Amino acid sequence: MLESLAPGEVLRGREVVGEEVSGVSWESAEVLDCVFEECTFTSCNLSMTVLTDTRFVDCTFVGCKLLAVNWTATGAGSMLAQPLRFERCRLDGTTFAGLDLGGFVFRDCQLTDVDLSECDLRRADLGGSDLSGARFSRADLRDADLRGTRGLALDPRDTRLKGARIDLDAAPGLLEVFGVVIT
Repeated sequence: MLESLAPGEVLRGREVVGEEVSGVSWESAEVLDCVFEECTFTSCNLSMTVLTDTRFVDCTFVGCKLLAVNWTATGAGSMLAQPLRFERCRLDGTTFAGLDLGGFVFRDCQLTDVDLSECDLRRADLGGSDLSGARFSRADLRDADLRGTRGLALDPRDTRLKGARIDLDAAPGLLEVFGVVIT
């Protein structure tokens, strides 16, 4: 069973499969060389957690706070063996830059100021999420679901969008770069 960690405390070398993790706080802790497979994290605080060489395989996060987490430190591709699912989570200031997030779900999440530059977001579901200030430079959003998002602003010349589903409310964020104002 996983327990809360104090800031700076280290969790090292654990392999956890199929566990329901609820209400733990790892804020500003270090999680090193761990594997979490088919786990569900509910109402947890993982803000500013250092995730070095740690893998999350087919995990779900529900109602969690994951502020300013640098997911690129997890060991890139190995972290993403199976798409992760985030529902009603806060991920403000988080970095995913350059990672393969194809098929990931970020449903009804707060993703303000998130770095998604150079990410593969093909078939990702960001529906209902707040993307204010999110960076998408050179991201691949083909076939992604962006319906119901708020604050979407990206440059369609710098992003792959073929097949992306975007509702009319989000469309102005794609035209802003061209100086088009929709009233």
